[in-house]
Amino acid sequence: MKKVLVTISAVAAMLALGACAASNQTAKAPKAPKAPKYMTAKEMQKEFKKGSITCNNVLADGTKVQDFYYKDKTAWSGNLDRNIGDKIKQGEWKIMGPGLRIKDHKKKKPYGKWFNLAKTGKKSYVAYDSSGKKHMTMKCK
Repeated sequence: MKKVLVTISAVAAMLALGACAASNQTAKAPKAPKAPKYMTAKEMQKEFKKGSITCNNVLADGTKVQDFYYKDKTAWSGNLDRNIGDKIKQGEWKIMGPGLRIKDHKKKKPYGKWFNLAKTGKKSYVAYDSSGKKHMTMKCK
């Protein structure tokens, strides 16, 4: 009986220590990053309503580019010139609802990529792809 009592006491002590260790681990676990607040359709229209704009962007891989958005098709779409160093890529852009579409003429994605924008300051944005991954930061004029 004495051996059984010692065994039960030892098992209980190990369980208690395990529970303490587990509670310490959950208390120290990092918090998930806060999801960005994407701009609504009305906010996008308000921000981009003043004619053609120029944005200095930094892509997720660190590449610096300069985009020129021309409003030469409709009030919310047009052609795009993207300067990457001394190269110029031409494409198209479009705002539809709360999304910004950028299409270059590589033909990999015939309809381009759609982005959600989160405003980070005056004329500053972060573009996220459909999976919520940061694609680029934008500072526009």
